[in-house]
Amino acid sequence: MDIGNNKSKDIKDDLIEKIAQNPSEESNYVELGKIYIAEADYQNALGVYESLLKINPINFQALVNAGSLHFFYKNINKSIDYYSRAAEIESKSFSVYMNLGNAYAELGQFDQAMRNYEKALKLEPKNAALFNAIGLLFQDRKDYLTAIVYYDKAIKADEKDAETYINKASAQMSMHMYKEAIKSLKHSVELEPTNLKAMICIANCYASLKDFESADKYFEKCYQIDDKAYQVYVCHAIAYSDANRIDMAISKYKEAVSVAPNMPNAYILLGNIYVDRKMFEEAIEYYKKASAICPQDAKIYSFIGNTYF
Repeated sequence: MDIGNNKSKDIKDDLIEKIAQNPSEESNYVELGKIYIAEADYQNALGVYESLLKINPINFQALVNAGSLHFFYKNINKSIDYYSRAAEIESKSFSVYMNLGNAYAELGQFDQAMRNYEKALKLEPKNAALFNAIGLLFQDRKDYLTAIVYYDKAIKADEKDAETYINKASAQMSMHMYKEAIKSLKHSVELEPTNLKAMICIANCYASLKDFESADKYFEKCYQIDDKAYQVYVCHAIAYSDANRIDMAISKYKEAVSVAPNMPNAYILLGNIYVDRKMFEEAIEYYKKASAICPQDAKIYSFIGNTYF
């Protein structure tokens, strides 16, 4: 018998009964919402906070929590509505402006996002997470130099955050600054030696520099971290193709397929290689496997059609 789960159920049942008997008592909603959040039962948590807001439309924490849950469910406009109402109640809340900035950034509304990030900056001018978010905002605009400026500010505020170094490297890679990106990524690996994303990026950087020996070494490190990571096999195959080691590329794509048979990209890339080799039957075989996974993808059918002709 799971005593902990039974106890949690008893507490929830008790709170639900209390809410039914006295729906105006806000503390019961708050406590019930906390339990649902702790259990990762976000749908019921959202229902509780929205019920509370019917009782008290200006409950600040309920507005923030409902906004965050709508953001989680990608209901971004609803998220913005709740956060904006929270900001009207508490105009000095860093988290509300940060969350509003993130929500507008999700919609690609740069000016609105930046306006809210600037309000957050006035409240916490040295917040690393905020600098990182602003960096991502500029990176989405392809303003990579400004993005790097903000990533550097984030690193200055918190030099122990491995993800910031990866974000900085991503901007550097977008500008083909592969050597600089490798330095950033190695900082990330120093902080998190098993960070697979950083390892893949280092391997890709070396491949872009045509240093395929170093790329191979880092791909091997990736397999040591996770030998079931589909992305590693695909990236390794692409590196082999760039090195004109086509047989090795084919082998890696086939390993990718065995690791994740329901992912279409490896099938398509294998088909492309076979087309280049004028092995058209094999190419069509792999394109058809990709189309079975993504039957609505017109691009795959164009590959098949081009192969026939």
